[in-house]
Amino acid sequence: MELRHFRYAVAVADSLHFGLAAQRLHISQPPLSQQIRQLEEELGVKLFHRTKRQVQLTEAGRMFIAEARVILAQADHALNVAQRAGELGQLIVAVAGPADSPIFVDIFRTFGARHPSVRIALRNISSAQQAEALREGRIHAGFVVTPIDDPALATETIQRSPIAIALPRGHRLAARDHVPLVELADERHIMFARHLGPQFFDAIVGACREVGFTLNVVHEVDNLHTARALVAAGLGVCFVPSSLQEERSTAVQIRHVKPRLPHVDLHLALVYRRQPLSELVQLFVDAVRDVMHARGKRARSRQLAGRAANGSTSRSRSARAS
Repeated sequence: MELRHFRYAVAVADSLHFGLAAQRLHISQPPLSQQIRQLEEELGVKLFHRTKRQVQLTEAGRMFIAEARVILAQADHALNVAQRAGELGQLIVAVAGPADSPIFVDIFRTFGARHPSVRIALRNISSAQQAEALREGRIHAGFVVTPIDDPALATETIQRSPIAIALPRGHRLAARDHVPLVELADERHIMFARHLGPQFFDAIVGACREVGFTLNVVHEVDNLHTARALVAAGLGVCFVPSSLQEERSTAVQIRHVKPRLPHVDLHLALVYRRQPLSELVQLFVDAVRDVMHARGKRARSRQLAGRAANGSTSRSRSARAS
């Protein structure tokens, strides 16, 4: 006895007509009749009374069909559980840049603690390539530098980073808190390939042109890991997001530039397909939102503590002066 026999018997019981049941099952009537006869022979009882005008359930048939419905419902439930388990089995996420940045460490630590059975596959893919990978279903979610112009994709900004300059350790400008943009005129520059971020590339080139020099690009990279390595090797300087300073590298010094370039600020965003939004992706989105909320609260607490400390210092100075 196979599961299809239960489905066939229930279909006949629902319609009390072999022809209609066969249509519902997308098979022809003779094989359906044969399968029901084989089932009855295996059970040793008649499930249906058949005449030329009608089909009726026998008493044994009514009892069998009631149990068959339960078995089919359980089988469907088991299938759904298996599919859900398969769907939650692996999460494929892409990042455009170093995946060991503190913000990513927080996110993956949180998600991993909540869903330890989910296998995470991490890919390093450029922002433009991530959009294509999402459309083709090769990744579930990603972290990109916006903008991403695709209405089928949802983006949620998770970090805004002013543009800064990465300098090798011991560089002549590393002693400054803010590096004047014009001071970078004679430097050898490392830049990201333009096709990876045309708006970012053009904005940097335009800002340099506005203060009177043409960017001298001597090396081209496709990710922040490579950029940081070349800067550490002393092969040039590189415009990077100021958030790179969180990693506290001793080989690379991150300094803000002046004047500030707000039109070149990098916005890091979570990106995923709007439809279909799987349960697995929703769980990941929830984890990212919770991490960002917690980081925001910590940042506000530090700001309040800093203001309170500054206020206390100012009051102490005033008291001493009086």
